[in-house]
Amino acid sequence: MIGKREVYFFQSFKVIYSLNKIYKKNIKIGKVSHQKNPDSNKIKETKNYVIIITIKGVMNMEQEDIDIEEYLAKFIKTPEEIEQEKREEKNRLLLKGYLPKNEEYNETPRSPMEMVEQNPQIYIMEECIPACEELWKKNVYTFMVSDYLNEGECWIEVVIDNLSDENKEILFQLSESDIRRRDYHRGCMIFGVNKVGKEGQERLLELAQKFQMQDVPYGEAYYTLPEYLIERGCYKEEPNPDYIEMQAPWIQQSSPDELGARIIAYDEYLASNQSKKTIKVFDSTKVTKPLEDYLSETGAIYEDGRVYLSNYHYQKHQNYVKSLTTSQEHKHTT
Repeated sequence: MIGKREVYFFQSFKVIYSLNKIYKKNIKIGKVSHQKNPDSNKIKETKNYVIIITIKGVMNMEQEDIDIEEYLAKFIKTPEEIEQEKREEKNRLLLKGYLPKNEEYNETPRSPMEMVEQNPQIYIMEECIPACEELWKKNVYTFMVSDYLNEGECWIEVVIDNLSDENKEILFQLSESDIRRRDYHRGCMIFGVNKVGKEGQERLLELAQKFQMQDVPYGEAYYTLPEYLIERGCYKEEPNPDYIEMQAPWIQQSSPDELGARIIAYDEYLASNQSKKTIKVFDSTKVTKPLEDYLSETGAIYEDGRVYLSNYHYQKHQNYVKSLTTSQEHKHTT
């Protein structure tokens, strides 16, 4: 069964046959993937092709009178139709003052910093790329950037706790008339400008240039050694002394205003350590092989009590160390 806002993947011969027939007509289907089928609670794969269907109402896929090929064709587009939509979207954005949209740009959910820095043109709109590159070379990791839905503005979002004290102060002091600075995701802050196009790109870069070189952020770039080994399974579970039980707000009687406040408080509770009945504690008896073996499994690097999660993060830390040396040398020569 397919219901509203539900996505099911089927492996019946009828669907596979139809998808193959459609694909031979040069119509794009999508990625190979799999999903739990709620009816059987088993993983079912469509071998070569996958289609996502979202419809109102319910349809029984076992009915013999349904033309699967005709039905699925309603939810897919030919390459020509896709290219036409891209051209129309590109022209619409140019009329709104944006820089030309990069052909490689493909809006995605949040991706790892390493992937984004290596291929900014895929993940980031043109207005934000120079400013992001300026921040990255200073080890200011970006959390998110604006896209083409944010009309008339371009901005960058950073995790506040990932900033050095110096850079936190710089962020909080951004307050000129054309600057936008506001909270967005929990623990994060957006800074940007009420402009797009070349002017917006240059102005956003000016703001990024105010930030200073810093070390890589804990939790995203490195862990302590015990924390890393816990991630590799070297732990035991113990009762959490900070655990607090909180009832879900929607099962309590409350007014709409009270419910909204309680939902926010409950979300914060779930994100905190207080919601966990047990905690993982490092257990040295679970360490069964040399540290080098654990590190090689994930490509991590250990140095001075820190485990850098990849060579990418380690090299950025080294850049910070070099900047300190350069700064000291400069002070001695002046």
